[in-house]
Amino acid sequence: MLTAVLDAGFNSFRLSIFQVFPNGTFRNIGSIKNFVRLGEGLKEGEPVSETKVKQAERTLAEFLKVIRNNKVDNVIAVGTSAFRFASNGQDVAGRLSKSFGYDLRIISGEDEGKFSSVGVLNTLPINDGLIFDLGGGSLELVLVKDRRIQEVKQFPLGALKMGGKPEDLIRKEIRSAVSSMNLRDNVKVYGSGGNLRAIAKMDIKAKGRIIKTVHGYHITSKVMNRYAKLLNSMGVKERAGLPGIDEGRALTVNTGAIIIDEIISSVKSTGVTVSAFGLREGLIMGEKIDQLDEMKRKWLSFFSYSLGLDPSYFQGVLKGNLESYVTYLVLNVQTAGFLSKFSTCITMLRSSTLPGFSREEIRAMIALCGVAGKGKVKKKFYKLVKDQMKKKDLYVKAMKVRSEVRDFNLWKEERSVKA
Repeated sequence: MLTAVLDAGFNSFRLSIFQVFPNGTFRNIGSIKNFVRLGEGLKEGEPVSETKVKQAERTLAEFLKVIRNNKVDNVIAVGTSAFRFASNGQDVAGRLSKSFGYDLRIISGEDEGKFSSVGVLNTLPINDGLIFDLGGGSLELVLVKDRRIQEVKQFPLGALKMGGKPEDLIRKEIRSAVSSMNLRDNVKVYGSGGNLRAIAKMDIKAKGRIIKTVHGYHITSKVMNRYAKLLNSMGVKERAGLPGIDEGRALTVNTGAIIIDEIISSVKSTGVTVSAFGLREGLIMGEKIDQLDEMKRKWLSFFSYSLGLDPSYFQGVLKGNLESYVTYLVLNVQTAGFLSKFSTCITMLRSSTLPGFSREEIRAMIALCGVAGKGKVKKKFYKLVKDQMKKKDLYVKAMKVRSEVRDFNLWKEERSVKA
């Protein structure tokens, strides 16, 4: 089934089309974005201008063509902070709903924070921490304990809304917002939002990381502070020339960096872990938060569905450890017809987002694939996991993967002969 999600935000309107699989997982098969900046210059209680409304209508007309061309089965459309702040927010939402052909629902700041955090929690192995969603008009802070949402707060402190204000004032307002959550120091921080993802892309490209996707990427407090200073010292055109930052994002990424830096600093955290998922994905997931093992199994099934395979065929190999997860992935790659199953598995893990797993787990899975394929521990693979396990342990685990793949293939051949 195809589901389209429209996020009509303060800064940009984005339409994402997802292929939703039987177990509720999904993959993004395409997105289109337009920096409408509906809330630009908007003060709370003032109306959205007619010029901005017409621009929004033109954008939604483009989005509607995409929906129809892709024969989308289901459409979810939400409006966020600009609609909440504006005196004519309800009227604008009604007008856009009529022109778009689908109901545009205004969600509260609390609901925005809740759905965003569900998108993060159901795609990263998080137990406790602070999750934030930074948009153009608002900032949502969500406290999580034992994978349960404890508290949600929304503040009108988005990157576009705060743009142009003195840095010391921005930091003061962010500190005040964070202090209202009564958080302990050194809390783990997780974040979503376009500005954070843009900074992560820039850092990954600058450092040549082995894993190219932003999901689960950790930016240290020191690095984020450096980016906050650097980006704020540059003009919009200079920022737009940086890797990972496009012209539309360049307008707000400097303010976004200051906000993120201050969130991290306010709780004395080591940094922020980036989520590629947030509000749009949370709206598809609903309110249920998966437990860690369930989450991992679901997203491994997503890998099978993405390759056009039946995940139940491989479920027997899953035993709740990394070796079994790697075995599952390798068998899927092999069954899908790739000749070099271990190296293909490495390529996919490096370049494709596999939700449900931490960055450390992905690195270990790449190492296990590499050693299992080569039959020996090469330096480049051990380098990925030297902080997680000893060389001997890596070899033993990898050989277990190799053995499990071989045994599964023998079982498959035996079953084929009997049939």
